[in-house]
Amino acid sequence: MEVLTLIPNRYGFAPGQRGSIELWEKVLAPEGIRLHWAPFESERLREILYAPGHTFEKAAEMARGYVDRLKLLRRLDDYDAVFVYREAALLGPAFLEKRIARRKPIIYQLDDPLYVPYRSPSNGYLSYLKFFGKIADIIRMSKVVIVNSSHIREFAAQHNRNIWQVPSIVDTERYVYKPEPENLERVTVGWSGSPTTVKNIRVVAHALRELQEKVDCGVHLIGGTEFDLPGVKYTAQKWSAETEVEDLRRMQVGMIPVPVNEWNKRKFFMKTAQYMALGIPPVCTPMGSNPEVIEHGRTGFLADTDAEWVEHLSLLVREGNLRREMAERAARVARERFSLEANAPKVVAAFRAALN
Repeated sequence: MEVLTLIPNRYGFAPGQRGSIELWEKVLAPEGIRLHWAPFESERLREILYAPGHTFEKAAEMARGYVDRLKLLRRLDDYDAVFVYREAALLGPAFLEKRIARRKPIIYQLDDPLYVPYRSPSNGYLSYLKFFGKIADIIRMSKVVIVNSSHIREFAAQHNRNIWQVPSIVDTERYVYKPEPENLERVTVGWSGSPTTVKNIRVVAHALRELQEKVDCGVHLIGGTEFDLPGVKYTAQKWSAETEVEDLRRMQVGMIPVPVNEWNKRKFFMKTAQYMALGIPPVCTPMGSNPEVIEHGRTGFLADTDAEWVEHLSLLVREGNLRREMAERAARVARERFSLEANAPKVVAAFRAALN
């Protein structure tokens, strides 16, 4: 089975792609399902896409990518099916998908609530060129739809019957659980994100300040160097794909604080599963996939108020036995539910369903 694989980002750079289709290739290839990669973004677009400004250059690079996509569609006869990750182009309506669907079955993966309108802080009004309503159109014209959460599945089910739910995958060959060092001198509470999610840490700004007043703990933040946390003593670093696992190991307790909005209510928070796989008990806002991923009090905690954040974080900092037991349990659950091995049969079956 030859599959033209339309991805928005360059191979190896985007967390969503790395935690899904790029990992899936490891189980698809042995089954004779060969992926032919076709990223939309150029090297230059990758450099500027999430940086402020460059509006006209971004638009020009996106237009170039769209033209390249049109040229690529001339070779559709070389493939048995077309895999579309999120959208065939980073802008415009579902014109490309419609052209593909007339000739080849589409395997569509939706792992973010792209049907919810939003304005990107990096791209401003360019966000509205994404045509948020096209997601329902793509789902309707696809032969197979793969989603990663029940929230997105509920939306997709309104437009298609052939839906497969596969969670975002943790690469358990890299994210390997190691018990906490016995000689640990100080517990570190941590957070990891990106430049576009740095503002999320403000959700727990007051709670972190109160936490450090109650218990002795470090706070380490990954994804930037400057954070709006008055009164909180923290260390920080930029995110790196190469060092991510070792950087995460600097923390013994992980945080996923998110503001309330329509996007977050439907999002799968991959970082929660990554924390768990490494044996880092997570404390998370009870939103999106978090209540599905975390068993409250056993593999992590859900915190909705400042008081709850302080209570659960301080408990994990103080109670070493609880923290270590929860870490081991979380790592086991992550391997059982979010590893490639656990989800391989479903991934292969979903791809084969495109030709049935």
